Amino acid sequence: MLANELFLKLALVAGQAAMLFLLSRALFVWVLQALASRKPRRGGGWVLQLVRLPGNLVHELSHAVAFLLAGYRIRRLVPCIFDRAGAGACQPGPRWSPLAIPWLAVGLAALAPLVSGALVLYAAARWLDIPLGATLSSEVPHRSILEGLYRGLGALDYGSWHTWLFLYLAFTIGAELAPSSTDVRLGLPTLLALGVLTAAVLVATSQLPPTSPFRVTMLRETTAGLAWLDRLFSFALVATGVVTALTFLPAALLRTARGQG
Repeated sequence: MLANELFLKLALVAGQAAMLFLLSRALFVWVLQALASRKPRRGGGWVLQLVRLPGNLVHELSHAVAFLLAGYRIRRLVPCIFDRAGAGACQPGPRWSPLAIPWLAVGLAALAPLVSGALVLYAAARWLDIPLGATLSSEVPHRSILEGLYRGLGALDYGSWHTWLFLYLAFTIGAELAPSSTDVRLGLPTLLALGVLTAAVLVATSQLPPTSPFRVTMLRETTAGLAWLDRLFSFALVATGVVTALTFLPAALLRTARGQG
């Protein structure tokens, strides 16, 4: 039964990651890009690049940390504001570890911003004492997220500078949580491989005797890891959802004033 519950939890966390990806892309494409200049240069103009900078730094540093942990040095790390294309870049260098696996390193680096960005948002909320939280129910996940969003919008103290600083961080980091198109193309095979491997290990572990030390340890640690990701992604969904809800209408009005579609 515990193995079946783990499979359900694994599917739930994967669904949270997918929802967070879609919400982040919507925030970037619809809201953030509304700030782009009419004659975009260097990725949309200097105003857009300044707004993006904190989130883009988190995004590119996430790539760098993942490459380093996977056994590669960093050849080039450039935030959006110093990138000619205005996108930001992180290029791996030679291997520092003989155990480094190229496809695994590229895949982990591509997916890293989703986790690290959510972690930075959580840390910022704790630092600024922002009362946001969510518990995603496996029975009604959409309802629990909507309830968390509703409670979050009502719990914020809009007269405090802490709130507005957090909302800015949630805006710029939330918009850069999602992997880019290139990241998705490079990271999807790794994600699928890791998912299949994890499922295979869980199936094999569930066949062991209930008192097997390996089974007990594996199921306990997997349960703890999935619970941590559940809390992290649930919080990031609420934080990104709150800032999207607050900025969607202003972005629509700005797009209308500029004659954008």
